[in-house]
Amino acid sequence: MSKKHFLLSLSSLIILFFPVNALSQQRPKKKIVEYGWDVPYPDFVRDNIREMEKRPFEGIIFRTKGFDHIFDIRPWEKEKLQPQLDTLSQIKWKKFTDNFLTLYAASKWKMDWFNDEHWNVIVKNMKLFSLAVRSGNCVGVCFDPEPYDTDPWVYPGPYKDKSFEQVCEQARRRGRQFVMALQEHMPNLRVLSFFQLALFSHVVDEPNIKIRQEKLRKQWMPLLPAFCIGMVESAAPGTILIDGNESAYYYENHHKFYEAYHLIRQRALTLVPEELRKKYNHNVQVGMALYIDQTLGKRTVQTISQFMTPEQQLKFFEHNVYYALTTSDEYIWCYSERMNWWLPPEKVQKDRILPPGVEQALISARQKYEQGKPLGFDIKNIIETAQQKKK
Repeated sequence: MSKKHFLLSLSSLIILFFPVNALSQQRPKKKIVEYGWDVPYPDFVRDNIREMEKRPFEGIIFRTKGFDHIFDIRPWEKEKLQPQLDTLSQIKWKKFTDNFLTLYAASKWKMDWFNDEHWNVIVKNMKLFSLAVRSGNCVGVCFDPEPYDTDPWVYPGPYKDKSFEQVCEQARRRGRQFVMALQEHMPNLRVLSFFQLALFSHVVDEPNIKIRQEKLRKQWMPLLPAFCIGMVESAAPGTILIDGNESAYYYENHHKFYEAYHLIRQRALTLVPEELRKKYNHNVQVGMALYIDQTLGKRTVQTISQFMTPEQQLKFFEHNVYYALTTSDEYIWCYSERMNWWLPPEKVQKDRILPPGVEQALISARQKYEQGKPLGFDIKNIIETAQQKKK
């Protein structure tokens, strides 16, 4: 066989085993969604969406007025929510393809895990919230488990007459009900939780079940893992549960991002019943978080970034954007407190104006990631120098 005929035959085999469409796939799309103290309501989004979509995001996390707490045991009336449902349906999304409505976890109405009457109301409320998500053409729900009022995840709390295992089993049952209700109008639901099992990295490596449970009892929010397991149990095939890994707020090197991915994908399986691990791997995604105030020295508490120059702070932020994109399965949520992405500078307090360069740093990191290029710099020396100054 001539060399020419051999090469033609080889090309045919390559095409046979590796079709052209398989060889020319796009990289998985990563999506950055914005959330912060500038979180808008539906009417603001409807009225300002064209300007908002000029920002470098794929979506936003926003909230309804008065209908935004999972553990609210007061029946929600559709008639009272209807004006907001109408407003949600009037939003004309274009660039922002992945948008989430927020649910908070404070239990200021004294929700009881064992009270079926409470949970009958909560289930009905969540079905109505599911309708709001669909009305707004959102992809799903942003769930913030952090208790800003009465803590529903504490043990023993009001359950001193019940074992930890009993209360966990009940929380798991309620997690099942929560997701089933949200799926009422959203069969391909996405739930972006600011954190799930990644929060319990100090527990997951304990091989002894009894010791692990004892350690878990002493952790912050010890009932949350059980609730998350219930969510996995009831997740439909098309439902995605995103562990937003809020701990990424504070990462100062790229290794932490890779370690977090391994934590959520592998180490956290210790907390997942063996019969649910395959389902967990199917329904759960790894997300990542960005905390602009932390990297740009904008917090009211002392941070390492306050000992950097403005140029170094922007490199710090770009570094974290790049590695959040690299290590997330799909979603990154970008959080800020002391800045506003949506209002023009003349309508914002001076200390809340978007810092110069932050948008460009985000865009730069995204372009490098999407083009398969390295970040191009290392922040190790920046971090070490700032640490020395902080001392």
